Amino acid sequence: MPKVAIVGSGVAGSLIAWKLAVAGFQVLLLEAGPAVSRGRAASNFSEFEDPARTYPSTPDQPRWGDEHVFYDQQGPENFAAVYEKLVGGTTWHWLGTSLRFLANDFQLRSHYGVGRDWPITLSQLDPFYAEAERELGVAGAAMPALQATYLDQQIGAAAATVGYRVEVLNAARNSVPYAGRPACRGSATCLPICPIGAKYDASVHVSKAVAAGVELWSSTQVQRLLIKEGRVVGLEAIREGVSQTVDADLFIVAANAIETPRLLLYSGLPNPHTGRFLMGMAGQVSQALAPKPVWPFRSPQVVSGITQFRDGAFRRRRAAFTISIGNDGWPSGAPPRVAADLIDQGLRGKALSQALRDHVSRQVLLVSNCEELPRPENRICLSNKLDSHGIPRPRVHYKVGQYTKDSIDECVLIHARIFQALGANHIHHFEESADPAHLAGTCRMGPAADSVVDSDLRSHDWPNLYVVGSSVFAGVGSAPPTLTIAALALRCAYNLAKTRSS
Repeated sequence: MPKVAIVGSGVAGSLIAWKLAVAGFQVLLLEAGPAVSRGRAASNFSEFEDPARTYPSTPDQPRWGDEHVFYDQQGPENFAAVYEKLVGGTTWHWLGTSLRFLANDFQLRSHYGVGRDWPITLSQLDPFYAEAERELGVAGAAMPALQATYLDQQIGAAAATVGYRVEVLNAARNSVPYAGRPACRGSATCLPICPIGAKYDASVHVSKAVAAGVELWSSTQVQRLLIKEGRVVGLEAIREGVSQTVDADLFIVAANAIETPRLLLYSGLPNPHTGRFLMGMAGQVSQALAPKPVWPFRSPQVVSGITQFRDGAFRRRRAAFTISIGNDGWPSGAPPRVAADLIDQGLRGKALSQALRDHVSRQVLLVSNCEELPRPENRICLSNKLDSHGIPRPRVHYKVGQYTKDSIDECVLIHARIFQALGANHIHHFEESADPAHLAGTCRMGPAADSVVDSDLRSHDWPNLYVVGSSVFAGVGSAPPTLTIAALALRCAYNLAKTRSS
């Protein structure tokens, strides 16, 4: 029975662990962080209203607002993406939006002369997208779509008058009871925590993997891979304060686009492209007050958006983007914070209550996420600053390119037109906006001349080493990465299982 060691228990690691166990592999799943109690996490967020205090903390990861504490930021701009080291990974705090990449996202250079083509096409990934939608439980694909909110409808009516089409976005969130999980009840806390588990997180497939025979080591920091005679022969890890060596026939690194290259570089695996082509997803955030109540805070944080700018001839000169409508009011606009601001302004009693209701009920938020191109100078290296285990922290070199900045400028114009059509006031466009969750590249798939893994996600240099996750992306398009991560993991598992059975 082939033995497989998988590093990372997010959506990629958990899916591939489950699939390989079912196919007859002996699987060990290693995760740097602890398991999560949903009840405790929900209670933490309710008490502190701080995403950074929702989950068990580790000093060895970036946190909202103080990413520099972990990242060794070398500029010229700060990289703001954060992630979780938990059983289930960062899917604990994602919004759930689950869009497939478009055909042209895989062939960007061929069609528009920019970026990089993937070594696979949409048609090759389509069946695995469909499987991922079933496994994650995507409303709009595996079950009925979510319903547009009243706020969405008001934005949609205004946007239509200036030529923009609002639609409900597919999301890995139950619109009806599905796979033993309840339907969404509209808690409006998807990020950082769905308190009832209606939104998918990868602990679902960690549980399925364990039930299929996978051995899970949580709170286990993998330090390095061990190489001998052209193969990976083992890994070193710290578990419960004790250093251990694990051997296996096959090794799969399923960490994210920061932790994966960090591990490979520290392990001394020489590939000049490891860590390069880091991509985020730069965002434009704009807020306003509608002229009458639109009632946010009564649904998932994002249900609807505008997708008509995901593709087109404009991509020859500027980036594609998706616009999301926020049903969670303003950034830092939760009612207690608005109340505190109003109190600071001197309001008390009935006047305070009326002003709070008026303000919170009219908050409108638009967020556009823009694709970034793979640029070799955007990269992850090893810092001379160490983490709590004595491992070099990630040194980040990052800058948003002009191709993306030109689309951010376009997003400001579109947001402004929609707000104007709505009759909104108190309009504010944040000048320094960045998406705090999306990260990709650094171990991209492609030919050996300029990539780390091939189209099957197998290392060009080490035949028994595979990489799964967003680090293998050759481009990011304008869709959140999670559904594509899942589809690629399922495709990799299918190919490995097929190899074993042949």
